[in-house]
Amino acid sequence: MRNYDMLSDHDFELLVADLMGAEYGVVYEAFARGADQGVDVRRLTPEGPDIIQCKHMLRSTYAHLKSAASAEATRLTALTPGPWRYRFVTSQSLTPRRKTELATILAPWISNDDQVVGADDLEGLLNRHPEVERAHVKLWLSSAAQLDERLHAATWTRSRQLHAEIKAWLPRYVENQAFWEARKRLRAERVLVISGPPGIGKTTLARMLLADAAVDGYQPVEVSSDIEEAFEIVNDHEARAYYYDDFLGSTFLQDRLAKNEDKRLTSFMRRCANSGNNLLVLTTREHILQQAASWYEELERAGLPLRRFLLELSTYTRFDRARIFYNHIWHSEQVEATGRRALLQNKAYLKIVDHPNFNPRLIEYITGLTSPALDAEARTDYLDFAIGVFDTPDRIWKRAFERQLDEHCRALLIAVAITGGEMVVDDARRAFEFLLSRQGRTPTRNDFRSALQVLDDSFLCSTEQSEHTFINVSNPSVQDFVAAWLISNPDEVLTAINGAAFFEQLRWLYRRLEPAGQVNSQVRTALIANVQRCFDSDNPAWHDVRIGGTNTTIVMRQGRHREDRLRFVHGLLSAGKGDALSSWFEEKLQATAEEWLHHVSDPGRPVALISGLRKAGYPVPPTVIEAARDGLGKAEYSYAWSQLARLRTLAPEAFPPQANHRLVSDCEEWVTQQLVDPSDIDDVDELDNIRSSAKSMGSWRPAHDDLYDSAAVEIAHRSQDADKPNDNEPVRDSPSMSPAAEQAAIEALFARLEEPTPPSS
Repeated sequence: MRNYDMLSDHDFELLVADLMGAEYGVVYEAFARGADQGVDVRRLTPEGPDIIQCKHMLRSTYAHLKSAASAEATRLTALTPGPWRYRFVTSQSLTPRRKTELATILAPWISNDDQVVGADDLEGLLNRHPEVERAHVKLWLSSAAQLDERLHAATWTRSRQLHAEIKAWLPRYVENQAFWEARKRLRAERVLVISGPPGIGKTTLARMLLADAAVDGYQPVEVSSDIEEAFEIVNDHEARAYYYDDFLGSTFLQDRLAKNEDKRLTSFMRRCANSGNNLLVLTTREHILQQAASWYEELERAGLPLRRFLLELSTYTRFDRARIFYNHIWHSEQVEATGRRALLQNKAYLKIVDHPNFNPRLIEYITGLTSPALDAEARTDYLDFAIGVFDTPDRIWKRAFERQLDEHCRALLIAVAITGGEMVVDDARRAFEFLLSRQGRTPTRNDFRSALQVLDDSFLCSTEQSEHTFINVSNPSVQDFVAAWLISNPDEVLTAINGAAFFEQLRWLYRRLEPAGQVNSQVRTALIANVQRCFDSDNPAWHDVRIGGTNTTIVMRQGRHREDRLRFVHGLLSAGKGDALSSWFEEKLQATAEEWLHHVSDPGRPVALISGLRKAGYPVPPTVIEAARDGLGKAEYSYAWSQLARLRTLAPEAFPPQANHRLVSDCEEWVTQQLVDPSDIDDVDELDNIRSSAKSMGSWRPAHDDLYDSAAVEIAHRSQDADKPNDNEPVRDSPSMSPAAEQAAIEALFARLEEPTPPSS
């Protein structure tokens, strides 16, 4: 049996209209309840109106359904003209005896039992018309056994969390043209970047696309912090849909892509675009996407802006916005009868539907479908509360932060928010207790647990991944609020800086404070002192790692990335007055260079550090450059060779003839080995990277051209074995409405709030 729980009453009527239309080969119109005297779905014919009455009462009792049928019989008596044909459709399952009983109640408009359609009859109709079910994405996703199977059996732990989130969002999700347009582009182009302002629904759309792909046989993979996670498990022979939320970060792009992720990202985008088995969905805020395209040539060259699907308020029609608001109210148990009546007075609901700050995130909040729950004051003066939230959106978190949280909860929230990402529970405890100690308070054993219990599922959310419990803010707007609150409370800024347990917390604070003009001499002095204290602290960020050729996934702490930390510290120091450097900085730089001689984890980082320091006017010691040269020369893979060539251009003095000849020869030998046996080369993009790196090093020889051609043929034959899923699915077109018709539809939609409804109907 399909799951109709996810459908609102209006969603159910739209489904019935399409289903009956497909069954009889005609077009039915769906009308909202209210002044229509019970007409939900109709078709005008020369003989008279063909009317279908819909009762979505899945969890209500049969007694409620009988009562509703009796009320409909009374309405039909007053209907002029009377129906030429009438059917009664419900989402309840009906026995033959109950069908007969309902037909008797609705006589003479119903003359035989088959004019009463129950859930079992709907099942038969949906089985005969699968294209109708496919066009109603909420029903399709909530009822598809494939979704449960693909997500519950997923190797990747985050996919299981995705399943729970989709189940939570589906009931109030409103199908609109944006989904179908985005789906069409994703299936055609294989890569889609969803951009738009905060709270507009980017993440929801992306996850619906991923769930839709999962039902079609794609294995969902969620990338958390670095595209390298996707590279580690990519497989062109299996259908996979990759999802990278907020892939450019939420604030400052320079740091997010400092390690040359732009090149790896564009390489993965090209790989998915050229594959018949891979899909890639990314989300980002629009202004950051525009910065990315202007700052990073690789992203511009890969056509990142052209892959953009811009989701903004204008994407939603006025009726879409009304349905979003209505669906949330319909599924909310916190908007009480007094609040619903307040919305109906003088059509006050239009103040929300037409508000310039309308977005789905605010709608979720004012209907109590995301924590924190609506308090007594909000329920009592619901209209003032709802409009107040839209007038000043920061009230979403400020109200609860100031009224509902004690000092321990505030400290934990700040400690997690300023970390900038998810962290394991032990790190969160450490950050919480350190901040409390700097506030002059001594935490007890239960303080952390008690604060987390209050904040979890409201300001914060916890998830289980590979035997670890992770904590993060519930959505990005929490971080935005904490930043705004700190900026408006300068004394708290110094406390947060001095109470930072991790280097990343200080970097997050600086990058939120600096654009607001809040980094004065006192703040800068505190930052400089504390970055030195935290320089060797752990990185609270974690990432997934796939082990060997198995499907086992573990979660590991990310490295400290000293190169990135040194670049940040130098920028912080040089931005102040006076001597920009210190002996401490020089010692850390030399220590980092010594590590390169043993191992270079990311070839882009040493070169980026040296380049950044030189551009800032810092005389990088020759020993540091030579250490980068020798470390990169040991790595022996295409990205390392390309970075070595970049370093040679940046600092040619570190490449005397003898050392340069040795490195060129080593690269030439490596390239030959790769081309003779290309079994480890995944695709043509990687093959091209090998050629490009070799040419940049001066190691490409004429004999390599023939080897390249042979390797390309072998890789191409490998790629042809991939099976492409069938994407010939119907696309649902949204009929356009005139402004007058749209206004009438909105009024009729909200008129339903006047009607007394049985439980869960």
